[in-house]
Formats: sequence, structure tokens, C-alpha cells
Amino acid sequence: MLEKSVSVESFLSALSEEDKRQLFNDLLAVAEVYQQNKNRSFYALRKARIQRHPVECRKRTLQYRNQHNDELVITQTHEQHLFKNRYHFKVYFNFEERDFHFVEELLDTLRQEHTQHYHHPLYA
Repeated sequence: MLEKSVSVESFLSALSEEDKRQLFNDLLAVAEVYQQNKNRSFYALRKARIQRHPVECRKRTLQYRNQHNDELVITQTHEQHLFKNRYHFKVYFNFEERDFHFVEELLDTLRQEHTQHYHHPLYA
């Protein structure tokens, strides 16, 4: 756990402010989709039609690299069969697969930085 915290801190410290802001927004979106769809597949009731390709697959890849050449890659895959939908998430940090807790730790750290940066006391 300590190793993850150190890698999160070192990765974020070497990112530019613009990249941190973009990463924060992307992680918010990914975490929302993950929380809604983790450990479940669901069936959509839509018009059944004959398809040439019974599986439709959409893939979204987020890739971030900091000044130390540490790389974060998050892959979100949505498989859509005739009626069944399934989501998969893969997280890689420096070509090492991590679980989704790594993304949550990144998001928590960014959220703390965000609140510290934008919430200063006002003086009269």
C-alpha cells in the first residue's frame, strides 16, 4: 500500500497543472462508469435485428505520461452483444497492471489537492 502511495505521489508531482486538471476530469468520468457497472453485466431490451457482427466493442483509452516518463494507461471496454452489455477496465502504471484501487487513490489525491488549492480563507 505504501508503494502505491509513493508511486501516486511521484507520478502526480511530475505532471503539469493542465495535465492534472485533465486527469482529474477523466478519472471522475471513469470512476462514475466503474461504480455503476462494476461486477455486473446487464441486458438491454432494444429492437432485435440480425447483425453481421454480433459483438460490438467500444474502447476508450486514457494515456498520461509525466516528466519522468512514468506512464498511466486506463482502458475502458464496452462489449455489446445482441442484448447483453459488459464493461471491462484495465489500469496499467509503467506497464504493470494495477487494480482499480490505484485509480481511486489517484482520484482521492487529486481531490485533496483540488480542495486545498481552491479553498483559501477569505479575509475582510
